[in-house]
Amino acid sequence: MDLEITPDDLVAARLSNGNAMIDVLAFLYMTSRTATLRGMHIQGGGRNTMDLPPSFSGELVTLVLRLKGPLDQPISVVTRLRTAGLTLRAAHTLIDRLAEARLAEARLAVCEINEDADIPALAADPARMNVHTNRRRPLDPGLIPDVRARHGLSQREFSMLGIDIDTLRNWEQGRNKPDQAALNLINAFDKSPATIEQAAFEAIA
Repeated sequence: MDLEITPDDLVAARLSNGNAMIDVLAFLYMTSRTATLRGMHIQGGGRNTMDLPPSFSGELVTLVLRLKGPLDQPISVVTRLRTAGLTLRAAHTLIDRLAEARLAEARLAVCEINEDADIPALAADPARMNVHTNRRRPLDPGLIPDVRARHGLSQREFSMLGIDIDTLRNWEQGRNKPDQAALNLINAFDKSPATIEQAAFEAIA
């Protein structure tokens, strides 16, 4: 079997042995003209195991994976993500994204993991391998009037965030609920109003 591979790359391949399929995941290490596969993870059977992760029945939770240091144990991270319900292919794609980012602030990848997959344990294990995990912050729509009060803003002043004032009133009076993007914006303003001001406004020359 021929593979197109890149030095120091994470390689996923499927090999056949009669009627059995064997999935191989390994890190390619180049020394001069010699290629060595390290940290090899092999699993096999009579079915296509590449796309059969463990299954869970809970709700999906959005996670952000961020690389903070060298990615020196990619196989371990991939196999840990697989035990949390990602397919081998999806986990491989996430790790490639982390490894290929040139800027430190861009070394992140987003995925959805089932809440039944023990997310705290999932976060703790890759953290020891320089891959840190954050989950979407649950935000209560009732935070809006509290945020306004903390910053001494009226509803009309608060609408400077780009929120229609009637929509804002409906949110605060419970007639409608803001979506996650609006809640994230309001929470970001609460944490750093100067950042939102710089993003939404420009200086007058």
